Amino acid sequence: MKAYSAAVVLLLSLEFCSCFLFSAASLYNSTDDVVILDYSNFTSTIYGTENAWVVEFYSSWCGHCIEFAPTWKLFAKDVKDWEHTVKVGVIDCAADENIPICRSYEVMAYPTIILFAAHTSKGDTGTEMRQSLIIEDMGKFVIDFLVEKQKANNGSSSWVNLQPYQHAISDIWTEVPKSVEHSVVIVASAKSSAAWGTILDLGGYSSVAVRFKEAKAEDTKEFGSLPSVVFIDRTGKEEVVNGAPNNRKELTEFVMKKLGLNRGMLPYKTHLSGRKSDATTRKEDIEGAGDGQPEEINSDKLNYEDDLPDTAFAGVERKDQVYMVDIENAISYALGHEVVQHKVIRGEALVSLQDFLEVLVTYLPARPAVHLFLSKLYKYSSTHGDSLEGKHLAEVIKSLQGPDSVLPDHQPWVGCHGSEPKFRGYPCGLWITFHVLTVNSVLQDGNSDVYNPKKTLRAIHGYVKHFFGCKHCSEHFQAMYAVDAESSVNVADDGILWLWRGHNKVNERLKGDASEDPKHLKQQFPSKSTCPSCWNGNTMKEKEVLVYLKQIYAKGALSFKGTQTITTPVRNKQAKVKEALDRHEKVKKVETMTVNKKHSDFIQDQSLRSLNTWGFNTTDISLCVFLYGISTVIIMGVYCMVVIRRKIRRRRFLEACKLPD
Repeated sequence: MKAYSAAVVLLLSLEFCSCFLFSAASLYNSTDDVVILDYSNFTSTIYGTENAWVVEFYSSWCGHCIEFAPTWKLFAKDVKDWEHTVKVGVIDCAADENIPICRSYEVMAYPTIILFAAHTSKGDTGTEMRQSLIIEDMGKFVIDFLVEKQKANNGSSSWVNLQPYQHAISDIWTEVPKSVEHSVVIVASAKSSAAWGTILDLGGYSSVAVRFKEAKAEDTKEFGSLPSVVFIDRTGKEEVVNGAPNNRKELTEFVMKKLGLNRGMLPYKTHLSGRKSDATTRKEDIEGAGDGQPEEINSDKLNYEDDLPDTAFAGVERKDQVYMVDIENAISYALGHEVVQHKVIRGEALVSLQDFLEVLVTYLPARPAVHLFLSKLYKYSSTHGDSLEGKHLAEVIKSLQGPDSVLPDHQPWVGCHGSEPKFRGYPCGLWITFHVLTVNSVLQDGNSDVYNPKKTLRAIHGYVKHFFGCKHCSEHFQAMYAVDAESSVNVADDGILWLWRGHNKVNERLKGDASEDPKHLKQQFPSKSTCPSCWNGNTMKEKEVLVYLKQIYAKGALSFKGTQTITTPVRNKQAKVKEALDRHEKVKKVETMTVNKKHSDFIQDQSLRSLNTWGFNTTDISLCVFLYGISTVIIMGVYCMVVIRRKIRRRRFLEACKLPD
């Protein structure tokens, strides 16, 4: 009972730590002008609201998301006064509990920005915004979205009116509430983002109504230089200002100054932030994990010959030590988060997943329980049709966990630990995993005549292309691969060196980037301090680098410090022998069951074997008796011939020696 209680406490502690790590890694907080969304409040906040939404789906580990976060914060601040019509939100797809939401919108790369109209409901996929836009362009994109939705009657009564004003300016009072003291008409060219932006900027002031009028030929003659601003008060007095500012910021300031407005007049509003329970949270349908239990494959390729891989590393930890816990973390997140976040996996993406799993099973020096889990998952992905649903695959991954089949959940990073939760972590662990795969594939099978040096690298490329969440990182890797990977990788060691060169190119590109950990600066690897023999002045010696890489990424060099204990029964030699015999008996049974009918009928026609015949049947015994009889006759014949011939010789000898009378 005590052990059970301790286990429960441990699990709760791990869950708490996991949640803490995710929240701590968030790129946004309550001081930013964004609504922080998650699994508990996304549905109640986004669905059915009067206002529109523009939401960034991001990942806290993604380098491009880290770099983009300041831009998104500035954008949110820039459009803060538009919340009467549209609000800005963020959701961290790196948090496991948010996977179903991100999957439902088919978020395959980060950051992804999606706009939702008013009264959004389940099934509405929204409109995706291009990531390459800068702050002003993002504002224009949102404006165009709002104008289009309102024109199609997909807006809301709470929105400001962005449609062109079609009537006489003097009639504007018939369309505005009684609380309005000043009406403003901005006359400008068609599709004026400055005019629309000003309307949104001033939409929170209840005493002012602002409309946009598309200038026609007669308006140009009447107002002259555009844009022109017409101010009308309740008495009907009009004031026309020609040649008003032509950009949103200056035009808004001009109108506010003219009417004596300031932001202190805006109604006080608070933003939703943090985690919030929601009784109406949408629940995902839980599907079964399928039937059948996939068997372990490639058992002969299991990298550790014993069942205690934790003892494989017994050396002193190096400065550049590689840790298995970082590899397990990376694989756990890759499969249990990035892969299952896809709504449907099919075609080239499914093949890439199968190839990546096959390489993991074949070449990753995993602990036996982890190896068995990966084997089962690979078998499942290869035998369940031409498509997999991410939601269903997530349930399969859970079902494959068992006493001797384990893929550990998040464990504290060791070698990939960053100075802040947003630094290093998953990208670091994934790079290490890739290096371990390229090195161990060569060490294990590099001397084989059928070894394909491109296979492991292609599997890595396939994963990055279809599943790695950082879109910019994935595109850079694909471009780098397209240049020379297929042409330059021809012999076993080429794959190791190509990945090493690629990693250093990435380090060079990201040096000084916002995603760089200030306490782990990007540099060319290996450094002069970790591998002095790898350098000749400022030039690296690839032969020495190759030796170095094979040393630090080999299975025997990996440290198991920090890995979660997997309590599986230890098998001694006797147990292993028994297992081998049992396996042999199973094979014999299968062979017996699969004999053809003719042979089976023949066996059935034979009489039962007697216990004293040592396993011989009647035919065998008859044959033996026949051979015994023939042998006896032959031996007796030979004996008689020898005896007769001897008597004849003796007689002749005596006759020859007989003395004469």
